Amino acid sequence: MSHYRVLIPTTNPARTGPLLKTVSPFLNAEDSRGTLLGVIEMAPERPLSEGVEVARAYRALLSRITRYAERGPGELLGQVRIAHVAAQGIREAVLETDTNLLILEAGTGHGARHDGLWVNAVEDLLVDPPCDVALVRPDATPIRSVLVPVRGGPSAELALRLACTVCKESSAELCVLHVFSPRISDESRAREEAAFVKLAAKVDVPVRLMHRPMVLGAPVTRLLRRLPGSVMVVKTAGPVSSLKDPDRPFRVENRAAAGERVDRWFAENTFHSKEFADLRRLVDLKQRQGVTISLGLPTLNEQTTIGKVVRTFKHALMDRIPLLDEIVVIDSGSSDRTIAIAERAGVKVVQHSEILSRYGVFQGKGEALWKSMFVLKGDLICWVDTDISNIHAKFVYGLLGPLLTDPEIHYVKGFYRRPLAFGTEIQAQGGGRVTELAARPLLNLFFPELSGLVQPLSGEYAGRRRVLETVPFFTGYGVELGLLLSISEAYGLRSIAQVDLGMRVHRNQTLFDLSKMAFAIIQVGLKHLGDRHRIHLLEEVNKTMKLIHYEDERYWIEQKEIEDQERPPMNSVPEYFLARHRGGDPAE
Repeated sequence: MSHYRVLIPTTNPARTGPLLKTVSPFLNAEDSRGTLLGVIEMAPERPLSEGVEVARAYRALLSRITRYAERGPGELLGQVRIAHVAAQGIREAVLETDTNLLILEAGTGHGARHDGLWVNAVEDLLVDPPCDVALVRPDATPIRSVLVPVRGGPSAELALRLACTVCKESSAELCVLHVFSPRISDESRAREEAAFVKLAAKVDVPVRLMHRPMVLGAPVTRLLRRLPGSVMVVKTAGPVSSLKDPDRPFRVENRAAAGERVDRWFAENTFHSKEFADLRRLVDLKQRQGVTISLGLPTLNEQTTIGKVVRTFKHALMDRIPLLDEIVVIDSGSSDRTIAIAERAGVKVVQHSEILSRYGVFQGKGEALWKSMFVLKGDLICWVDTDISNIHAKFVYGLLGPLLTDPEIHYVKGFYRRPLAFGTEIQAQGGGRVTELAARPLLNLFFPELSGLVQPLSGEYAGRRRVLETVPFFTGYGVELGLLLSISEAYGLRSIAQVDLGMRVHRNQTLFDLSKMAFAIIQVGLKHLGDRHRIHLLEEVNKTMKLIHYEDERYWIEQKEIEDQERPPMNSVPEYFLARHRGGDPAE
């Protein structure tokens, strides 16, 4: 095997230096990658969501450690896992990161930890390893020779493979010692030696073979304590069937298990934009991964704010630091000066009505976002509303940060404090009324796995194209909820993250308009609920809303049809498919 997917869990990231140095040959091997996993074990009586601040501190520390490690050729990412039982959290991380080599630091030796919880976790993982595992006692001494004692058990081939990797990296001499019991018959010994020679023939570095009789049975802890230099004890896992169930978001869970899953997600996948303020670091990650990034700005009569929005993002994220590859304004037929202002600011402006026009045109932000997928070129796509008056570059880099630092995250939602204006008075916390009165109650009732989202309807979000192109888009108010539900169902809760973007100041809509928004959003929720249970709930739902107007002592009813259309996944559109595969500009 020429590549390793290494997971290195630790309860003390600050003390992983010697361990990372010892296992660096596996990280530096061809096509290999590693994950340094900060493990936070919470007391059983405490909810996992309380660990959100600890997780943030761990991520900051892991970021510094992995940045230093990136000076070598190997790829090392940082990730945090919170669990009531550390071993179970590590097992889940093994599956999610597709790990094939689990590195565990031994709890004995000079300067090593004597954490009882960690010892219990190591013992649990060694008894029933979720993948190939290496128990390591690191040593600062340079590696000049490697001794691999084997008898021919199921882990012998793994031991030789790891030893060869170490020798290639360090130019060390390899000696393979065939250990046999002096009590076995000559015939059994001959069979063992033949098997040993056959095994040693697979070694692709210079090797010295030795045979020694030895009575086996020394405990692992004694070997780790007495042997000099770096010591590695390995164990091969049996065949492991993937536990990644495509229906995992829908599986029946008891209330406690479901609540713990949401709590864990909230603590592990809730970020703050401050974590990604080092823009040069993000650009470096972008270049390492070879991805391009597009920013789409949907507009409809935003002449008051669009100029500042475009200038802010272009100056900070294109001119000064090349984080963004393009900024495109997707307009929905503005009748004011929005288009002229955006073009004068130096960005491309397109009308969503002119994109894929053979498929018709619907009004609504969701329609503009769906069609923008055909125009935007980036591997990562970020959308930001353009009515924000306190605009800041963090509204973009905060959303891109999790995508660039964690390959398991595919979709990122922003959240923030939203002040509410009452005439000339500003209430610090009062925005997001549809979220609190319609969306979050709906999620808690029917989609509780998403109940940890602070603002599921926020207009600032980013995702990977390869994910966004596989899900449908609703054309109007329901686009945010629809994307969230579709991505959760298709890719699982772990693929979604949320980022605190501070405060967002924008114009507040009237209660009358918010009522229409809530009506459409509830329809989207009911459609997904019906799809989940294979029943046509939406056919039984009235899509005509009676809006009650009143003025002085006059009252009247206005009937309005409110129904979001559902656009298909963009990768099912022939023009998009052909353009992406021929490598051209889909808009041309």
